[in-house]
Amino acid sequence: MVGTATDLSPDQLPSGWTDGAGEYDTWFAPVTRGFAADAVELLGLGPGSRFLDVAAGTGALALAAAATGASVVATDFAPGMVALLAERFADAGVDGSVARMDGQALDLPDASFDAAASLFGLIFFPDMAAGVRELLRVVRPGGRVLVGAWHRSGFSLPFAVMRALRTAVPGLRPPQEEPVPFRLGDRAGLESLLTEAGLRDVRVEVATHVAEVADPAAMFRAVPLWAAPLKPVFDALSPEQLDRAAFAFAEQITAGGDPVGRLPGTALLGVGVR
Repeated sequence: MVGTATDLSPDQLPSGWTDGAGEYDTWFAPVTRGFAADAVELLGLGPGSRFLDVAAGTGALALAAAATGASVVATDFAPGMVALLAERFADAGVDGSVARMDGQALDLPDASFDAAASLFGLIFFPDMAAGVRELLRVVRPGGRVLVGAWHRSGFSLPFAVMRALRTAVPGLRPPQEEPVPFRLGDRAGLESLLTEAGLRDVRVEVATHVAEVADPAAMFRAVPLWAAPLKPVFDALSPEQLDRAAFAFAEQITAGGDPVGRLPGTALLGVGVR
């Protein structure tokens, strides 16, 4: 990795994702599943395709790819994510494998896949350009590469969380003025990253999905388990403040007395050809 541990945000370190892998799978992976389906379509995956998912998390994209009949290799740098994803592969009888790797330096041979992608994972890399170059390297000539990024102004969850926290702690400032996942939050930036890495025929699609949340207050309370930069903020809340913030979050994402919350999210899906 580029830099030292002290230079990096908690969500750029394996420890920031390992302990909360189960909660991530419960609460956040469902938010990404619609975008995973979009990515599978953009990549043209199907029976016989050799596909690599980098920074795979708990496998929203990897499992969607496997469901098409593709042979899938999924990697992540967090041991907790890798362990949980291996269980998912085994339970689903997936044709493929799971391995722990740094996406900026993959231990995989050149030109060994028909397609490779990182959906909301590469955006955390200290060196995003190295991550794209690695995706490009392991794909055969003519193969496709996809990178997914959250739209800077179109992803409602972090804004709803901060508004709820400010209900409990007026004047609270976010732990990061520019959250790490928003570094690639505009079309021009994503297109430039992919083009400069050497991809051809690059295009960036904008996709929006609305995720349903069965228990919004429980989702809010789980946030610090899978959003490591916010853990110190949550740890500093009194029980009364946490209750107030959880109630405020639930109020924001529910309407008309419906207990089910709805979180709209907009993402940028950049795809190109090697």
